[in-house]
Order: sequence, then structure tokens, then C-alpha cells
Amino acid sequence: MKTDHLNIAPMRRDDVDECAELSVQAFADYEYFTNFFPNVHERLPFMRAMIQSEYRSTRRRAHFLMARHDGVAAAVADLFPPNWKKPSDLHYLLHGWGNVLRLPKQDIIKQWLAMDQNAGRFCHSLLGCSTWYLSSLTVSPTLQGKGFGREMLMQCVIPYILQNGGTRLCFFTNSKSNLDFYQHLGFVVADYQELDCFGNKMGSWSFLKEL
Repeated sequence: MKTDHLNIAPMRRDDVDECAELSVQAFADYEYFTNFFPNVHERLPFMRAMIQSEYRSTRRRAHFLMARHDGVAAAVADLFPPNWKKPSDLHYLLHGWGNVLRLPKQDIIKQWLAMDQNAGRFCHSLLGCSTWYLSSLTVSPTLQGKGFGREMLMQCVIPYILQNGGTRLCFFTNSKSNLDFYQHLGFVVADYQELDCFGNKMGSWSFLKEL
């Protein structure tokens, strides 16, 4: 698949660590993580271990689309199909979750995992029939703000879902600055909640679009 500036293909096994590292760099300063791990030397090891295990564990169940621009990894979309089922704890352990369990601050990690589950609960509740869930859309930090996220979403993710029988797309964001962007693209806020992050409140907006 090609868009105006991107060459897109399903993520291969050999691409997993490259895509995971792209996500680590793209979300390194995202309050979703900084609220729990303000120390970058604690945040990045957690993000790297968690995202690598997540990608390795779900690669065959989710639909990962990897985009390259001028031969370099530019973006990755992680899509859950309507029949999505989370892998077992054992499956995660076999695919690197032990690296997360060996990290310090396990109490904070448990609280982050609980927050993450709550943040995605509404979107997960919509899965079924022909609704797909965009678990994450990552754009390389060097390409952010140049229209690649919009291109990936509108020219790749949505056509891919339609080609696979989907009629609705949902996802959530915790960045208030993204609201106008997604609403301009025809997404509507279907749910809002405030997540507690050690006494700090973080907004979480769930978006939905009929395709």
C-alpha cells in the first residue's frame, strides 16, 4: 500500500523492535507516561520493555501497519479487529513481559497498568460486529507536525479497515491539543473521563467515527 509520501506494509517479525523503539521515542514525553515516571531514566526502560512485549505478544492478533518514508521507519498503526482477544498472561511472559517484572517501582507500574486499562475500557467495550479499535498511532518525532499522522490515518488506516469489512473506528487520546484535529477529520467524542495520576487529573477522550 502507498499513500502520498509513505510506503506501508504489515509489520513483520523482524520489524517489531524497530517499531517498538519508534513508539518509545514518539511518546517519551507524553503525560500518559511522565505523570507516573517523571524520571526519564526510569520512564524509558519501562516504556521500552512494556512496548516491546506488547508488540511481540499481540503481533499475530492485532493488525500492525508499518510505514516507511525514504526507506526509514516513519509511522506504525496498531489496530485491534472486532474479534480481538487479549493474549494470556503466560503468552506475555513468553514474549518479554519478564523484563517489565524485573524493573524497579513495581507499585507504580501496577498503577500505570490499571490506569491504562481504564483509559481503554470504553473503546474495548465497542469492539464487535464491525468496529475496530486504533490502539496506537505512532509517528516518528522527526516527522511530527508535517501531516504524516493525518496521511497515515486517512489514507492507510481507514481504507484498510474498510477493506476488511469494518464500518466504525474508535480510539482515545489524552492530549487536549489533539481534539480540534480529530474533530476536523470527522471524529466525534463518544466518551470522556478524568484519570487519576497520583493526585493529578488527566483527561481521556474517546473518539468514534462511522466510516
